[in-house]
Amino acid sequence: MKIALLGGTGNLGMGLSLRLAILGYEVIVGSRSEERAKRRAEEYKVILSEKGFSGKIRGLTNSEASKLCEIAIITVPWEQAFMLVENLKIELNKKITISPIVPMKKDGIFFRYVEIPEGSAGEKIARILKDSRVVSAYHNVPADRFADLDSKFDWDVPICGDDDEAKKVVIEMTNEVKGLRGLDCGDLRNSKMVESLTVLILNLMAKNKLKEIGVKFC
Repeated sequence: MKIALLGGTGNLGMGLSLRLAILGYEVIVGSRSEERAKRRAEEYKVILSEKGFSGKIRGLTNSEASKLCEIAIITVPWEQAFMLVENLKIELNKKITISPIVPMKKDGIFFRYVEIPEGSAGEKIARILKDSRVVSAYHNVPADRFADLDSKFDWDVPICGDDDEAKKVVIEMTNEVKGLRGLDCGDLRNSKMVESLTVLILNLMAKNKLKEIGVKFC
């Protein structure tokens, strides 16, 4: 299965690229710049090799990555995400598209959730991509630790979506990653709660001097 990380040159994109490649998925790192995407893909392959792993990773433009993939994961900053999917509506038609997008802004040392008229970033992306199968997931995964292959973790991943079959695919894919457990969090309307949970986590980290914490439901 081909999975595209749209804007996959940051830490979340890196972590997903590495860990999905290890599982045998064909990973396509997307970027506005094909040159940058290819450079990052080569860097990811070196990281895998140094840790004794191998995997299929290549770099393309976001547009080409979207055309070729079966699943797309949006990993650009939230301010760019809506325009990105607007420009890729045709390429992402009928494809599973995963949104880990959290609209937020810095307020001093803390973060605040940015209210979206559509209810949540996941719902707004679904409204833009009317013919795609939008699933909301991976908001609460600490990107830096996730991108470190030496890091050990035990995190839950709340997953929202209106398309039960697409949501099942994402849950099963998530469960393949050692240390992650995908949990069905209901329909896409619940995405706002999951997105805002990320803001709470960041504020807990800032106030209590905690490093890279995730969530676990016991």
